[in-house]
Amino acid sequence: MPILRDLAITILFVWLFIDGMVVFRRMAGRGENRDRSSLRLLMIAGPLLWMVSIGLAFTAMGRLQVPLLQMAGLALMVIGIVVRSTAIAQLGRLHTPNVAVLADHQVKDTGLYRYVRHPSYLGALIAFAGFGFALGNGWSLLLIVLVTPAIYLHRIREEELALTEGLGEPYREYCRRTKRLIPGIY
Repeated sequence: MPILRDLAITILFVWLFIDGMVVFRRMAGRGENRDRSSLRLLMIAGPLLWMVSIGLAFTAMGRLQVPLLQMAGLALMVIGIVVRSTAIAQLGRLHTPNVAVLADHQVKDTGLYRYVRHPSYLGALIAFAGFGFALGNGWSLLLIVLVTPAIYLHRIREEELALTEGLGEPYREYCRRTKRLIPGIY
C-alpha cells in the first residue's frame, strides 16, 4: 500500500535526522580517531542505497501487494530504532560516529552490551530490514538486506580491530563471552 510505503519513508528520514543529531555531536577528535573507511562507507553507500530502494518502491517492478508484510516491516523498523537508541544511550559518550578509542575507554558489558557486542548496529540492521519490507517492493528489500549488512560488517571489523588494539585483553575477553550481533549465534 502506498500509504505504508510513504509512512516508512517518513519514519526513516525522521529517525536518521534525530539519530544523526544525537550521534554526530559526539565526534571523536583526530587523536582518538581510528576510523579508516567505515564512516565514509556508511555516509556514501547508505544514502545511495536508500535512494535507489525508495526509487524502486515507486515503480511497478518488484511491487509486493502485501499490506500485512508492510505493516510487519513498520513494526520491525520501530523495534530496530528502539534497540539502536537504547544501545546508544547505554554506551553514552563512548558512542561516536567515527571509530574511536577514548583515553578512559573501558569495555561496556552491561545492558544490551551484555548480550551482543554491537547492539546499535543490530538495531540499525533490524530497522533497515523493516524499512525494506515496509517499502512493499521485492527489489528494494533484496538490495537493503544484501547491501546493508555488508556495510555494517565492514564497520564492525574496523571497530573490533581498533577496540582490540586500544583495550587489549579486557576486550578480547569480552569478545570470547559475547557474540557480535545475534546472541548465542554470531
